[in-house]
Amino acid sequence: MTLEQRIVRMLLRLYPAAWRREYGDELTDVLLARPLTLTVVGDVITNGIRLRARAAEPSTILGLAGMLVILAGFVFMGATYGHAWVALMQPSPRTFPPVQVMASGLFVSLLVVCGCWTHLRHGGRARWAGVAAMRMALIAGIPFMIAGLLMMAGLLELTFVGTRLPPPSPWAVVIAPLVRLPEFWIWGAIGGKIGKQIRCWHQRTAATRP
Repeated sequence: MTLEQRIVRMLLRLYPAAWRREYGDELTDVLLARPLTLTVVGDVITNGIRLRARAAEPSTILGLAGMLVILAGFVFMGATYGHAWVALMQPSPRTFPPVQVMASGLFVSLLVVCGCWTHLRHGGRARWAGVAAMRMALIAGIPFMIAGLLMMAGLLELTFVGTRLPPPSPWAVVIAPLVRLPEFWIWGAIGGKIGKQIRCWHQRTAATRP
């Protein structure tokens, strides 16, 4: 295999598997029939990333968006207060674990949107939309779990801003997103129900058109 063929093969990996099965051979022939300039490589990479984004599941897209918001909370509050504080983390002494994460109305709304979007794309039962919401929450909760592990290693300090409570336990931070997964499932299932109603409304509207 020549160097050019290896480069084309790596570029094709940027595209979704279903797209590669249908159009991969054709794109390979086109790329090998012309010089691989930086412009051509850039266009192929851009199109591959765009198709990957379109093929991504709603849970992946919204989960990554939630993760970026949480990471932004780490960076902003760490720079402001000199120590790390996580947005969407609240003390909850009367529940288990004593740390409540991702409990804002915005995050709940994203869970509902995830369930609705998943149903509109794939259909199926509402519980599948709930599973998608759980997957979204797991992706978004990765920074919390990593932060808890870093706390165990003594590399990170998390504190609650605006309270006199002691810092949270590292174990509580690690398991906080996992403990709330059943609740996240409920919100996703509600979104799936909404998506089902929207689908039925569209079908009725289409059936009444002349």
